[in-house]
Amino acid sequence: MTFVIRTLFFTAALLCSVYVKDAKAEETILTHLQTPVKDQERRNTCAYFAVSAAVESAFKTLTGEDYDISEEFEIFRHKIINAWRPEVEFGNTYDIMASLQNDLYLYEEDQLPYQKESLDFTKPFNAGQMSFFDLRQKKIPKVSYRSLKFKEISKRHSSRSWSELAMEQIKQNRSVVITLNVAIPHINDAKGTFTMNKEIAEQCASGQIACAGHAVLLVGYNTERRAFMFKNSWGPKWGDRGYGYVTFDHVDEFSDQPLYAYFDKFTSPSVKRVNP
Repeated sequence: MTFVIRTLFFTAALLCSVYVKDAKAEETILTHLQTPVKDQERRNTCAYFAVSAAVESAFKTLTGEDYDISEEFEIFRHKIINAWRPEVEFGNTYDIMASLQNDLYLYEEDQLPYQKESLDFTKPFNAGQMSFFDLRQKKIPKVSYRSLKFKEISKRHSSRSWSELAMEQIKQNRSVVITLNVAIPHINDAKGTFTMNKEIAEQCASGQIACAGHAVLLVGYNTERRAFMFKNSWGPKWGDRGYGYVTFDHVDEFSDQPLYAYFDKFTSPSVKRVNP
């Protein structure tokens, strides 16, 4: 939904206000198309949660139902089945999304719950581990779908900014996965904000402060505040009930690989739970 800005939105979340000359300020929020916020715990698995959240949102947009994707199986698929850099725990959002698009199936959380600790993917799994993680060997329900697509947002043929291109998708009810450059000392857990500018980025580059890439799902924006609302994966007690806020400037200057999931409406899209 898109409508004229409401006075309460973002008031408690941002560190400063921004004067905007455009009287036609807009706000679009897609929280009604999101599933409950999850918690990645102390694992380096944000990419899986951001991509799963995007696909869950696409499923809900199409069907009106909540689907709870098993991130643990997506980690297994990414690291063991597809063997993407097994020496590290983190994932590549593009490749994770591509696997979900191409394989046409997934499992839900109750089939393989998220584990608090990661396995060593560089070592062969024993029989017990394979039996636990490889759900393909079991006769259990799974989610089958058709015509799920994804697209990486590109500026190749556009002079518009990342934030403008992301807003264009959000207006069409498509949440956007994005990887933000985040400075650990400049995270405000209570407000759910990340602060990043050129000075902080230089401190990151020089190693003066701890910084990292963090994948989140952009689920809304407010043009007067010049900020996006994002769904995080640090639990519902973080920030604004699990959601946070990041400025347009942060997205424009310190982010990478924005992409979104959607269904091709011209090829009979479907999502269904399939029993063995």
